[in-house]
Parts: sequence; C-alpha cells; structure tokens
Amino acid sequence: MYAVVSRPVRYRLTSTGIAVNRVVFRPWAEFSGYEARKGSVRLIGTATSNRFDVRVALKRYPLVTAALTRHLRPVKTAAGATPSVKAIRPALLIVPVVAVALLLGLGAHTAFADGPDDGPALDVSGTKVGTPEDLAGVGVGGGSLAVLDKDGALDADATAKMFAEAQTKEPFAYNLAAYVNQNRLAINFVWVLVTGYIVMFMQAGFAMVETGFCRAKSAMQVMMTNFMIYGVGMLAYWAVGFAIQFGGVGLTGPTNLGAGLLALDKEAGITLAGTKWGLFGYKGFFLGPNVLDVGIAVLFLFQMVFMDTAATILTGAVAERWRWVSFLIWGVFIGGFIYPMFGNWAWGGGWLFQLKDSVIGRPYVDFAGSGVVHSVGGWSALAAAWVLGPRLGKYNRDGSVNAMPGHNINMAAIGTFILAFGWFGFNPGSTLGAAGSGNLRIGEVAVVTMLAGAAGSVTAMAFARMTLGKYDPGYMINGILAGLVAITAPSGYVSPILAVLIGGMAGVLTCWAMGFIDRVLKVDDPVGAIAVHGVSGVFGILCVGLFADGTAPDFLVVGHPIKGLFFGDGAQLVAQLVGAVTVIVWSFGTSFVLFSVLKAMGIFRSKPEDEMAGLDIPEMGTHAYPPQEIPGYGSAMTGEFVGAR
Repeated sequence: MYAVVSRPVRYRLTSTGIAVNRVVFRPWAEFSGYEARKGSVRLIGTATSNRFDVRVALKRYPLVTAALTRHLRPVKTAAGATPSVKAIRPALLIVPVVAVALLLGLGAHTAFADGPDDGPALDVSGTKVGTPEDLAGVGVGGGSLAVLDKDGALDADATAKMFAEAQTKEPFAYNLAAYVNQNRLAINFVWVLVTGYIVMFMQAGFAMVETGFCRAKSAMQVMMTNFMIYGVGMLAYWAVGFAIQFGGVGLTGPTNLGAGLLALDKEAGITLAGTKWGLFGYKGFFLGPNVLDVGIAVLFLFQMVFMDTAATILTGAVAERWRWVSFLIWGVFIGGFIYPMFGNWAWGGGWLFQLKDSVIGRPYVDFAGSGVVHSVGGWSALAAAWVLGPRLGKYNRDGSVNAMPGHNINMAAIGTFILAFGWFGFNPGSTLGAAGSGNLRIGEVAVVTMLAGAAGSVTAMAFARMTLGKYDPGYMINGILAGLVAITAPSGYVSPILAVLIGGMAGVLTCWAMGFIDRVLKVDDPVGAIAVHGVSGVFGILCVGLFADGTAPDFLVVGHPIKGLFFGDGAQLVAQLVGAVTVIVWSFGTSFVLFSVLKAMGIFRSKPEDEMAGLDIPEMGTHAYPPQEIPGYGSAMTGEFVGAR
C-alpha cells in the first residue's frame, strides 16, 4: 500500500482504488490509465469520470509506477476524460458560448429593430396610465364598471360606448374616475414593488441556509454562488428570459398593472384542433423601447426576483464540489431559458394556462410558484447532483452513508427566518395588486402562508423525534421550508384549516424524502433542496387540485372559481397532474442535458484535491474564516506520494 499525503488529506493507494480515511473515493474502474509526468502522475479518467493529478517525488517513481501498473495501463500522451472526449472538447466548449450569443443576438435584434406597433400606448413617464376606461371590468363590492353580454362576459364595444357617453354627459364623474384609477394603480404598483423587495431579500436567507449546512472549508464559495446568482441570473432574465416568459402575456387580457401590459402581445405557438397553444413569448428583450412602460417595469422586477429564487435553489444541492465556471453557465441558462419557458406555459398565457380551452376545461393553477419557482429549482437540482456525484467520502463501499454535518446550523436557522419572512412577499404579492377584483384577499393569503410553515416545522420535529430519537435542527429547518413551499401554489385558494393540513403533511413528506434521496438514491444533497423544493413543490401543485375550496375570487379570469377534488371538481386535479409531470420532465431533462455537457467538457466538478482541501482558496482565493478556525486546515492543496506504508 502506498500513501499520498496532502494536509489535511491523507490519500492511500489500495487494491480497490484511491482511499481517504480507509474509504475508497476513486475506485480503479474510474480510470483508464495513468501518465507519468515530470514531478507528478496523472490518472486518466473514463468517459464518465474526471482525471486525478498528484505530485510524486522523483525518487518515488519506481515504487509509484509499479503500484499503479498493477491496476492501470501506462500511456504516453496526456488525455482528458477519454481520447474521444478530448477530440470534441474544443467544440463542446463553444456550445454554451454559441447558445448565449444566439439568445443575446435574438434579443438585441428584437428589442431594437421592432419599433412601435398598433398596440396600446406605452407610458414610460407614469403620467398617462390609469384612464377611466381601464376601470372596465374591475370588480368592487360585487359590481364593476362594465357592460356584460347575455353570457355574463365583458361586452367591450358596449362598455367603450358607455365611457364615451360619460365623458360628454358626466365630465365630472368621468374625470373623477381617472383619479380613482390612478390611485388604484398606485396602490397596486406600491404593493407589488414592496413585496418584490421582500422577495429579493430572500437571497440573503438562502445564502445563510446553504452556507450553514455546508462545511467551513467551502463556506466562502457557497456564499458567493448565492451572492452572484443574483447578478448573473438577473442579467440573463433581463436580456432574454423576461421576453420568453411574458412576451405574450398581454394576449390574456387586462391586468392589475395597467393597460401597458397589453403591449406584450407576441407569443409563438403551434395550432392543434383549431387552438393556438402558446410555447414562448418573443417581445420585451432587453426591456427595449417597444415595451418601455411603468406597469411592465413593475412586472419585470417582481418576476425577476422569483426567477432568482428558482436559480439559487440548485446551488445548495451541489455545494462543496462544483466549479465556479459551471455555476456561471447555470446562472445564464436558468435565467435565460429553463425557468422562463415553464414560466410562460404557466403564467405567461402559454399552453398550461390554455388547458382551460381543452377537453380538461381547467387551467393549470399555480398561485405563487410551487411549480414555476420551487419545482423548477428542485428538479433541476436533482439532475445536477445526479450528474455531479456525491462529495468525496460521502458513501462507503457497503452502501452506508457518512454524515457530513454543516459547520453552522445557527446560521442556517437565522437564514430560515429570513426566508419565512420573505414568503410574506412571495405569496401575498402574487395577487399583483391590492385594490379591486378581489385583491383584498392578500390578508387571507398571508395567514395561510404563516400557518402552513408553522405546521411543517412541528410535524418535522415530531418526525425527527420518532425516527432519530432527537429533535434534529436540520429536520425542523427543512420542515418549515417544506410547509411554505407546499402552500405556495394553493395559498390563494385554501382556508387556514386546510393550510395547516397541507403544511403538516409537507413537513413529514420532506423529511421522509430527504432520507430516501440520501440513502436509497445515493444522491448527495447537503441542504435537502431536492426534497424541500422539488418534492414539496410537486405536492403543492397537487394540493390545488385537491383542496381548493372555491371561495377565492377569479384571479385568473377563467369564468369560474377554482375548486379541487374534495370540493367537487376532479377536472382541476387532472390539470394539476399535467402541470406536475411537465415541470418534472422539463426541469430535470433540460438540466440533465446541460450538466452532462459540462461534465463531458471537464468543467463541472472540482478537482478531488481541491474538494478535499476546500474550495475557498482554489476558487475564491480567500477563506470565509481565519485559517486556524477551520477544522483540519493545512497549506497543501494537492497530494503527494511519499512511499510505502
């Protein structure tokens, strides 16, 4: 047996592979050969594994090569993962660059070449929006300023005639209506902006939770991924993501944020059975001159922070072992493509919303994003962690699991409180208004959100006590988050009693799922993001189809209240099932392809020696804490063969 020493890491060459602390973390099957270099040896990876570089003193070469030759064949030329991968690696490196360039080019062309069209007048100054005519259809006290046809739908021509007559016959009332509408929009704007600011602060909560659950030696890298996803994801969403998600939302009709949103009227789709099914929008790239409107700006800010929430979920699941460059690529793709596409289908007037016009007769409903935000992030995290593989030393040869506790659970607990506070912006803010058309339900939405989170933490605590014999802090932290994730989709449609039921079930479900993912699937998720956001997110989607009680206003303007199976409408559950399957397939599938390409390029996983020593110095160039306070800290960052043991 020969040892490789890299303080604080001691590697050993065994009959089965390279071991750390008597645990094999790189079996010989992961290598196709070895290459002797000046002062080092490179173990060459296979098509599905990375290479491993290690220093070797010259006087040790005979011993080292003799030991390696027993298990691997010597090669004379350097190689990457495999010769075939090496041959195509230059092309693979171009793939993300070309993809981003195409997206940016399309956006720039559309933003600056597409001039004003025949749509509604835009208001970038904030002085024109809010005409009396915009009050048409706004429900107040059970009535509305509109003329309805015999089917109860808005008669646009008759309503326009009514306002035209009022302008000449009742000028005072007409002008007063303008002031009323300005105030209505002002209230809605302030409400949506403030709740958006609160959701933005959730980034701090995610950063603290994920950093607290990871080990101290990689704390800075984990913290900075949460910090920089805000900027990277935002710019990608600004450039192309917003247009893809909401470029056609104006086709769905008036909103709480003014008539300017009607300018978002470009939606690509396919026509089947006489219906055009929306696939993605294509107006609003770079927030160009053809969408400069105060209402559109408010919508952009609120939806951008939702996207950043989805983007940061994955960073915890792959913490301590991925490269910074792969994180940057993820930020661009989630902000510019993966999230906006599903967001369009659900919230931008796309085909999931249009299920109301299908044989199902009901739209996919996701009030605040159990699916659009949390499931997208959670199932993408599963794909990433699956492709990336576990942290070194996490699993033993016999299948047993080694605990790798976080370094600061107190930090994670404080971060959880920040997230719980942020949910008061997340869910109530999703009314996109606070005045008229039933938006006063924001108080009910806030209460059910709070109760579901509390129920999730209590049931998770009980589950931990019954299964572990201890009141595990990690279970309690993830329990409250699970309850909040699960209530996000149904928060606009359920009562407080049902919210407690939903949150309580989510707490238990998530704790069970964490164990299943870790011990059965052998997927290493340091923070439990897959269970909390992926599993509980899908559960929340289905809860709309089960527990929606029909008391909420018609937020989606579909002509009927939203009811679940237990309140007499099984069709809604069918629509929710379609949405749940879609978000899993889309998020996992696209992310799996992306991360498989990054792995083939050799830029996904960090070097083993960097991972064992911690990613703070190799990636960030600095520590999160003074070196002497980091357990096992040492100066060497690469291994060295030192002889027989």
